[in-house]
Amino acid sequence: MLAPHEKINLVMFNMSSYFDWDHGIVNRNFNILQALSEESKIEKIVAVDFLPIGLRKAAGHFVKNILWEKKSSEMIYGDLTSACWQKTDKIYVYSTIDSLFSHKTVANELKRIEKILNLKNIVFWSYNPLFTDFIGKLNEHLFVFDAVDNWAEHPSYTKLIKKQTILNNYKTISEKAQVIFTVSEHMQNLFKDFGRTKDVYWVPNGVDYDHFNNPDLTDKPNQISEITKPIIGYLGTIEERIDFELLAKIAEKNPDKELVLCGPVWPSVKDSAERTLNKFSNVRWLGRIAYNDVPSYLRRFNVAIIPHKLNHFVDSMNPMKLYDYLACGLPIVTTNGAGVELFNDKIYIAKDSNDFLTLINRALAEDSDEKHVARQSAVREHTWKKRADLMTKIVYDKIFRL
Repeated sequence: MLAPHEKINLVMFNMSSYFDWDHGIVNRNFNILQALSEESKIEKIVAVDFLPIGLRKAAGHFVKNILWEKKSSEMIYGDLTSACWQKTDKIYVYSTIDSLFSHKTVANELKRIEKILNLKNIVFWSYNPLFTDFIGKLNEHLFVFDAVDNWAEHPSYTKLIKKQTILNNYKTISEKAQVIFTVSEHMQNLFKDFGRTKDVYWVPNGVDYDHFNNPDLTDKPNQISEITKPIIGYLGTIEERIDFELLAKIAEKNPDKELVLCGPVWPSVKDSAERTLNKFSNVRWLGRIAYNDVPSYLRRFNVAIIPHKLNHFVDSMNPMKLYDYLACGLPIVTTNGAGVELFNDKIYIAKDSNDFLTLINRALAEDSDEKHVARQSAVREHTWKKRADLMTKIVYDKIFRL
């Protein structure tokens, strides 16, 4: 049992690499990690980069996340295929391709790093449901899983690993995790279907409110500063969940407006997306926008949209962009996907594609300074710090109950 004055240390399996985060591609995992690093009860965090699957991805991972960091960072551990370096006062990053060959090797390297850093009271905290055989092998007192979307319904992951294997992994997590957090009620119900209800907590996404209201960021000029038409804007990854037919209708029916799409386009949808939308002169593709540049782009939107298809994967989500849009006070039009009900009195939820078109013009017509402030107020308390405070308290309480 942990004494009240003792701190905990985290070994965190991430759903991304730190390299990607450093280059502006952030997600819930990044935001929770940063907020946890500010918690006084947490001493150190070993952040384990997303473990690559397949030789091609491993080769890119090796160059980007291991070779580069060996040249530019101070190593605390390293060999030919792995590296661990100090990122901040509390955060250490471990990156490896050894998972391709031996999970036992990865576990042994992590235990060596734990020893180098003199880590006690270890909590194994994971965002990655593809690797469950590390549970119980990292000297942890507690295993915590934070379920971000249903990877068994995501085509990018089911191309790498069979859907049933991912579902089996979720079942293993439901049996072995002492604490489970979920981003949505749908994910909470997934674990309920496996017979797990105790210590499963729905913790929605949050927002770095100050980031989106920092004048140094919001006032920067950008690619859309000179657009004079009203801007219908989308921010996020452009992938299978996007309803491209809906976007085409938006572009076609709003020739007096500019449809601006900010975000990387996944190769799996690139051809069909461009074929559907490039016939419209008022569609602008901007590609990936770095996190520090996002506030200035959002500030130039006149209305923000979430044009998601309605399917099992979208049901498992809680879109971060909803919180980011609200933090900027933007009028929002969205399909009726998971998570939007939290703010249903502050946003416009479309019943179908025709309703979506109607609501875009209604949102523009009804916008006001008062509504802008009300939307910001609605999300102001939904900070990542409050999410991390809650999660830390739950984990600590669980340790004391063991």
